[in-house]
Amino acid sequence: MNQPRLSLEEQPAQPQAERPTGLFLQPWQKGVLLIVLLGILYLRIWRRKKAKILICSHCGKKNPHHLNNCQKCAAPLMRVDG
Repeated sequence: MNQPRLSLEEQPAQPQAERPTGLFLQPWQKGVLLIVLLGILYLRIWRRKKAKILICSHCGKKNPHHLNNCQKCAAPLMRVDG
């Protein structure tokens, strides 16, 4: 009767290759991309808000975009696109 031999010299089974955690990007790349996108969105909002503030040409006071006349001196506010 032959019994199976047990040998300590055999190589252990190789672990399977690591699978990537994301589809295309590593987690740190996703974080950097998120920070860049949030920065771009913030700049767009800041530029849009800045463009809507009207400055009176007579007294220099900043006025909200919905007014036609200055809050301080009542001079007409000129709207300039661009």
